[in-house]
Parts: sequence; structure tokens; C-alpha cells
Amino acid sequence: MRKGISFYFGYKNDIEERAKMISSLGFDSVITNADKRFNYQNGTIKKQCKLFKKYGLKLSSLHFQYQNEDLPYFWKTGKIGEKLKKNLIKDVKIAKKYGFSCVVVHLKGEYSDIGERRLLDVLKICSKLNVMLAIENIDCQPMFLEVFKNIKHNMLKFCYDSGHNNAFDKDFDYLDLFIDKLVALHLHDNDGTADQHTLNEFGTIDWDNLAKKLSKRKNVLEDISLDYEISNKSVDAHIDCEECLKKVKRQADELEEKILKYLEK
Repeated sequence: MRKGISFYFGYKNDIEERAKMISSLGFDSVITNADKRFNYQNGTIKKQCKLFKKYGLKLSSLHFQYQNEDLPYFWKTGKIGEKLKKNLIKDVKIAKKYGFSCVVVHLKGEYSDIGERRLLDVLKICSKLNVMLAIENIDCQPMFLEVFKNIKHNMLKFCYDSGHNNAFDKDFDYLDLFIDKLVALHLHDNDGTADQHTLNEFGTIDWDNLAKKLSKRKNVLEDISLDYEISNKSVDAHIDCEECLKKVKRQADELEEKILKYLEK
């Protein structure tokens, strides 16, 4: 299976050095965003993709550009909601231009007809460009369920975030219900109290059980990349960038072994 990591995982080192290190330590792919506000961390999306190509890193998911406080306005009339739609369409076009597999989006607020129409407008562009839109489980389960209940579209998919599930709605089984729509992963751990984006050794997720569920995804070995969304703010302060990457790669290898174990049964 492919193994990936978020291009920025908390260490503010030179971006070319980071890309080279990610590749040299055995990762196959990266997840990132095109948000100009984070150029100081990642560089421009053009620069990032040039480096990814140079060091043989495939492109997994591209994260939607947003501000958390604006998200509910996607479902309301007004300029903020329209701007969110335009930003999402822009990200879909960027994904197409550079070759990302999908765009991951956060949806939050109260479901409405106008929000549904906006989402359908985005999905129309997704169909035209052949770019999937993956809805991420965050801390608003009702919205997640409403979207999949009301919108039936072949480009509407699912990004599973293990940390969000463990921190916000541990008893809800997204993978059992939506495994057939799964196209992207954001893997990280926490102690169950907050969204900490930490390593397995500091968290409480049952990774064996998660592997069992992932093994039920058709063509999981070929289609799904084990992508980790880690932040060094939540790991041991003494772990340097290289050691953090090595630990994440070991986690990914171990998860793959667990998935293979269940596939062989």
C-alpha cells in the first residue's frame, strides 16, 4: 500500500529538505493544501508540486481552503457562502491541474436547500474535471449524514479521519456505514479528549480494529493510501523531524501488516 504524510507536520524546516526527507524515509505520497495563508509553511502549491515530482512523491488528497468560523455560512444565503463555494471550485481545479486524487472538504452548519445547491454546483465541476470530492468526518455528525442522505452523486466520496472519530464521536462507526465511499484517509491518534494529531504511542485508538474495518474496502491495497496527518505540537518535544517521520512510517507499515492479516483470513 502507498503510505503518505501531510507535507507540513509541524517542523518548520526548508521545504526542499522536508520533501527529500519524506521521500528518502520511504513515504510514497503527500497530502497538502493550496491555501496561500500557509505558504510560509509549505511554499506555493506550484513550488510544492515541483518538489513532489522531483523526489518521486505522488499526490494524494488536497485539503479545501477555509476558515472554521466561515463554514456554517456555506448553508446560508450571502457572500460568505458564495465565496466558500468559489474557493471549493478553485481547489477542485487546482487538484485537476496538478493531479491530486481528490479534494477533502469540511462541512459544518445546518443543512439547507441553498447549501445543497452549492454542493451540487461543485459536484458538477467535479464530474467535468473527474476530481472526487471527499467529505471528512469532523465534529458535526448530523451534517455528514444529511449530505450523504440527500445527495446521490458518483463524485461524492468520504475521507475518514481517525483522530476526529476517536475524539468527537467514538461510538459512531463511519467505516462500517460508508466504507464503499472511502477514497482518502487522515490518520492520527489522540487520548480521546481532543483532536491532538499525535502518534499512536500517545493515543488510544484501537488500530487493529481500524485495520479490520479498512480491510473490508474493495481493492483497499490498490486504491487507498495510508496518509497520516500529524502535528509535532502533540508529540514528544524531544523528537526531531527525522525521528518523527521514522515513527510515522513504522506506524504505517504496522497498519498495512494488520490490514493484510485480515485480508488473508
